[in-house]
Amino acid sequence: MIRIILADDQPAIISGTRQYIEQMPGFTVVAAVSSTAELSERLRDTPCDLLVTEFSLPMNRIGCGCALFCQLKHDYPSLELIVLTMIDIPAVLYQIVHCGVKGLVHKSDEIGELGRAMQEGSPAAPYIAKSALRMLKKGPNGRLPTRRETEVLKMYVVGNSLREIADRLNKSVKTVGLQKASAMRKMGLRNDIELGRYSCTMGKIEQPP
Repeated sequence: MIRIILADDQPAIISGTRQYIEQMPGFTVVAAVSSTAELSERLRDTPCDLLVTEFSLPMNRIGCGCALFCQLKHDYPSLELIVLTMIDIPAVLYQIVHCGVKGLVHKSDEIGELGRAMQEGSPAAPYIAKSALRMLKKGPNGRLPTRRETEVLKMYVVGNSLREIADRLNKSVKTVGLQKASAMRKMGLRNDIELGRYSCTMGKIEQPP
């Protein structure tokens, strides 16, 4: 019997997901939590094989981006992760898929996609549900922004205008604008609203090595 913990701050999601899972042979829900604090407690006192979790749980600033998942994999090496999320930003979904999860399911997917992720996915070959896959195909293109493009984005998301960035970097406004647009295109971000949401969700913009 595969033991599952559900983690989501929406009671309706917890209820519906629990009902679905408990109809599946070989799976049982052993706990449900609504924050990372509760999750930490349950993982310490409740044996668990699989965590089905929203990506953006209320948390006590554990870290940025996929740091929570990386920490969980470090502390509980045998624990498998499936992300069931409302996030629709391709750059965020891309990073989720590449941080060792068993599956990625969007909340707009049919509930059966969660079952397929539970049965077919693995950290080496994550199951990506249909809606999540369509969102991923919108970007990013697999290339990271350059160091200068990353620098421009970092300055922009904290409130600097393109003119201010251009003055600080001794570049033209046109050049800075092209660097910002190139970085966003590579990350699969379509506009400034998505850039702001990405920055808030991931906590930081990664700079290439």
